[in-house]
Amino acid sequence: MRPMPHPGHRRQAQRGFSLLETFIGITIGLFILAGLITVFSTTLRVFSEQSSMSRWQDNERTAMQMLTTVIEHAGYYYNPQTQTKATAFPVDSGNQFNAAGQVVTGSSNGVDTVTVRYWPSASGASNSDFIEDCNGGLAGAGSSSMVINTFTLNGGELTCAVGSQQARTLASGISAWSVLYGVDSDADGSVDGYYPASVMTNTQWPSVVSVQITLTFPDPLDSSKTISSVRVINFMGNG
Repeated sequence: MRPMPHPGHRRQAQRGFSLLETFIGITIGLFILAGLITVFSTTLRVFSEQSSMSRWQDNERTAMQMLTTVIEHAGYYYNPQTQTKATAFPVDSGNQFNAAGQVVTGSSNGVDTVTVRYWPSASGASNSDFIEDCNGGLAGAGSSSMVINTFTLNGGELTCAVGSQQARTLASGISAWSVLYGVDSDADGSVDGYYPASVMTNTQWPSVVSVQITLTFPDPLDSSKTISSVRVINFMGNG
């Protein structure tokens, strides 16, 4: 006959966690859970910051690239053998080009606006210049004609219109921008000063050889601060 187990042994075999051990286990679990939550929150915050930085970089790069691509062609004309700058770009008061040879104009009534014009050869021709307008199309498509591009800021969006066409959005997330015009008053190839449109005169506009663009964005990592990007864009033949 097998011996009967001692009653004390049965009670010891059925013994569970004590209250202290339970509290210790819960505390350790809470520490682990807090660590996991912290790691998750940090990862989420870093991802959000990286996404915001990426959007800012994309908007800044897109805006500056398009501004540069279009504005640097201001004053270009395809037939210098038969025309001068003054005859290629006559007075066009309807578009605020009030002097012969003027290839850029602008305004600064609350929000800056900059307008440039150039005259490429017909795209698709053997001597095609393949110059783009601000909408990404080939300027002078089908025939040789004056191309006018107007940039402005509207509700945080940089927009551009080609001629009388409806303006299109090029980049967003811009809180402000400014345009200064580089005037070469003595025609020596060097800028003598940068001025806002509000102080420019009809005699100065034909002497503009570059513009200085400043784009201001909200800081993606601190909404109370801003980040500014500045670029000087030289016109065709004035590099």
